[in-house]
Amino acid sequence: MQTEQTDADKNNPDNKPLEGNADFKGPGANRGCIKTCPTEDNFEEFYCKYSAQKKINDQVALAELEAEGSGAVVASAMYVSYVTSYECMPVMATRDYLGYCVPELAIAAATAAASAALNGQMRKKCQTDDTTEYPVAEDNAGGQHDGDKAYWKDVESPINCTAPRLGIEVTADFLDPASEDGFFDRISADMYTAQSVILGFGLGVAMVMGFAYLFFIRLPGVLSMLIWGLLFCVFACFMGLGGYMYMTSKKWLDEATTTTMTVENEDGTTSEEEVVTDGPHSQAEIDGTLYIGYFFAGLGGCWALFICCIRKRIILAIGCVKEAAKAMQAMPVITIYPVFQVIGVLLFLIPWLVYVTFLASSGDVKVSCIKMSASGMLDQANSAYQMAEAASEGETYEEEATCEEGDLLYKTMAYNTNTKFAGLYLLFCWFWTSQFVIAAGQLVVAMSVSMWYFTKDKKTVGNGTFFKAAKSAMWYHMGTAAFGSLIIAIIKTIRAVVAYLQKKAAKSKNKILVAVLCAIQCYMWCLEKCMKFLNKNAYIQTAIFGYSFCKAARKAFFLILRNILRIAALAIVSEFVLILGKLFIMTGTTVLAYMMMEQNFEGQINYLWWPTLLTCFVSYFTAEMFNEVFGMAISTILQCFVADEEMFKPEERFAEGDLATTVSKINKQHAANEGGAAIHPESNNASSDKYEAKPEAGEELP
Repeated sequence: MQTEQTDADKNNPDNKPLEGNADFKGPGANRGCIKTCPTEDNFEEFYCKYSAQKKINDQVALAELEAEGSGAVVASAMYVSYVTSYECMPVMATRDYLGYCVPELAIAAATAAASAALNGQMRKKCQTDDTTEYPVAEDNAGGQHDGDKAYWKDVESPINCTAPRLGIEVTADFLDPASEDGFFDRISADMYTAQSVILGFGLGVAMVMGFAYLFFIRLPGVLSMLIWGLLFCVFACFMGLGGYMYMTSKKWLDEATTTTMTVENEDGTTSEEEVVTDGPHSQAEIDGTLYIGYFFAGLGGCWALFICCIRKRIILAIGCVKEAAKAMQAMPVITIYPVFQVIGVLLFLIPWLVYVTFLASSGDVKVSCIKMSASGMLDQANSAYQMAEAASEGETYEEEATCEEGDLLYKTMAYNTNTKFAGLYLLFCWFWTSQFVIAAGQLVVAMSVSMWYFTKDKKTVGNGTFFKAAKSAMWYHMGTAAFGSLIIAIIKTIRAVVAYLQKKAAKSKNKILVAVLCAIQCYMWCLEKCMKFLNKNAYIQTAIFGYSFCKAARKAFFLILRNILRIAALAIVSEFVLILGKLFIMTGTTVLAYMMMEQNFEGQINYLWWPTLLTCFVSYFTAEMFNEVFGMAISTILQCFVADEEMFKPEERFAEGDLATTVSKINKQHAANEGGAAIHPESNNASSDKYEAKPEAGEELP
């Protein structure tokens, strides 16, 4: 008795594809859709392709008209015939997996083959003839293994050999995704069981770890010890690499056989040099290793000199980091502001994706096929050759679409010029909107931190200050954010066009054009990085003084010139601090989550590593969000300090705490050692752009 598939079945969205053998589900869409996956074998019923089933139904109807009852005989014969041609298959026990009916026999065969290979590989890796390296292990009966003069490795070997030593066969259940004990089902169940831990620890606890890190680096001496220790480690790495390469070159030279040769100099004189004539390494390798050692040693020396030159500015940068940590602790809600940015981007993505989808579907469908037979592949190669010849002569060759049964059919979309420009416009809209959201966030953070800095009584600063700053930024300075983000969006769009041209140039095999476009892409990448850096500092100027974008960018540019060494020191210190903070948040959150699940989810989770890994993954994004705000706060504190020292007398400045202590200490050293570098405005030709407006002492800025 056959199961008929009607047009209603074909249009039913709940129907599931029935996967047969490899030929049945091969090229040409040889599969059918059924309402439910069969769970038992029934070789008297068949599932067929729609065309084959229609032929069978027609022949059965004709047979029934000629002789009643003969239709079953005709159907059986046709089913057998179509089974041999892979157009029908008998009903087999299957399992529903991701909308596909996977046959039990296929799962069993794959699992058995993988299990045999896995056990064979483990037996091979777990045997050794070296009885001194691995002791002879005991089997279940308490005796020693005595097969083939091989000895089983113990549990402490690189892989666990307990199972093969005891004769236990390992089953590759992970290849059975549709079973209840399959790997994918297990990790899905683990994710569902531990979802509260993954989200709770990855988001909430990670944020708590971030504030714990802020508290930790504010402890006396902790941040200074970390920064100077890391700076010394960088120096030690350079010198260690240089010393290692130098010693290696000397070792290679000692192993080699040298010959003294007379060499004539340019002035006509002669000199004797030792040249390597025999050995494991050539003279060029020895010299190259020696010069690399000198190079790393030189880098170490330059690093040490550079750190010595900016040592006082590093101390200032450490003070800025501590003040930024204090500002974030005073306004904890500032750390979740990036969440609102993400929500804003997602709200924009919804209509944007709708437009992109409609635009992507507006092209012309082009049907092509890949010939699977040898003759078909030869015809396709000839067509490609004729197409290339026609292109070289400036003509067009139209390939005939002659797809046959068994060919691999695929479709592509061809777009006209207007559609491509519309796509470029949508891409520009995405760049501008996403960069605008980022710029708005930077403005809000900078304004919040600057309001905290320029408040004498910082006990009055709290989450309310953040909301006040957000309101001011949204109401007065969104034009600045829009203009700055427009510049970045234009640069990104140009880079996208250049990338498209690079792809076309690579297909044309024009190496000169490829090199030129690559150089343009590198230049635009550098320009984008520089503009992002300038924009960030311009937003800080806007947050402090309320400047428009152009004036803020000019002020920021000259501020960078006046304080280039301070900014360099701050960049080094902040980078170390942010990297350490990210590691601290991720490691602490992951360890706590693991310990919690190990204690409270015993027997409920199959693979403890999976939810632990997901928790680490979520905490990474939380750390990135935290670091984005922290990094902006650090940069804002530095500019606030520069404005503070240029606008106010020392006794009227707003700097306090670690930053004020650092400035006072260095200025005292400067007074005792005249001529030393003090914390005061750094002079150069850009001094005419210094801040001159001086509000009354105690007045808040902005």
